[in-house]
Amino acid sequence: MRGDFVSRIKFAVIGGDYRYKYLSELLKDDGYGVNVYGNKYCNDDGFECTMKNADIVIGPIPLSKDNVNMYMDDCRSITLEELTDSMARYGIKNIICGVIDSGMRRKFSASNIAAYDLFDMEEVAIQNAVPTAEGAVMTAIQESNRVIFGSSVIVIGCGRCGRILANMLKGIGAEVSVTFRKKSDWAYINAFGMTAVDIKFLESSVNKYDFIFNTAPAMVLNGEILKRVKKDCIIIDLAQAPGGVDYSYARELNIKALYCPGLPGRIAPYTAAEILRSAITDIVHGL
Repeated sequence: MRGDFVSRIKFAVIGGDYRYKYLSELLKDDGYGVNVYGNKYCNDDGFECTMKNADIVIGPIPLSKDNVNMYMDDCRSITLEELTDSMARYGIKNIICGVIDSGMRRKFSASNIAAYDLFDMEEVAIQNAVPTAEGAVMTAIQESNRVIFGSSVIVIGCGRCGRILANMLKGIGAEVSVTFRKKSDWAYINAFGMTAVDIKFLESSVNKYDFIFNTAPAMVLNGEILKRVKKDCIIIDLAQAPGGVDYSYARELNIKALYCPGLPGRIAPYTAAEILRSAITDIVHGL
């Protein structure tokens, strides 16, 4: 019965990065019908062919970077309006993607399209935090002339990614500090043998760190704080766009600040695809 259900579902995979190549292959292996458009790593089925055969659209992560066009790691372009028009034309009522802003949610709702944001799913966010943390550590090692072992590091933000990253850094011998806002986060940081730093006092302590990892989705490392950062410090910014660093001022100060979005899709695309496949399967079986 389940095999018959799976074989009747057809996905239109639009845009995305390298992990979407593996995602398409994994869904095909599971027995789903899959057509792809706008991904340079896949054979392209053309937009109309991809849409007219689909029951569900799988969109990119993020869905859009400019709130006008779908994000595609490709030279082609489809506007969000063209997408919704095509979905309406072919009677497609569901889209699964990532990082949907409130305005686009309203547009989907007005078109009677149910939108599922993969990044609203706790299990996806937690599982993605592991390759994100590994990628952050890998980038820091590649970009620095010092080892992380014995270095003084700070992780800004004590959410899912911040906690996993802090534990990973502690495991390889770094002296780890983590910022907090809530008392519960302070307790967690101390319980794991790391130094808790009140985010309000970051400016007074930031000059002692060899590596700074930002996971907070806000402008945390502004000009006043950057003035106090060590000149040979490496900043790894993992926050959602536009990041949490004043990059133009960091360049003026000759501080190496690296914006690293989408690490799971770049450093562990197969694992990232497996995470998405599991979440998409759960959504489909709940429809």
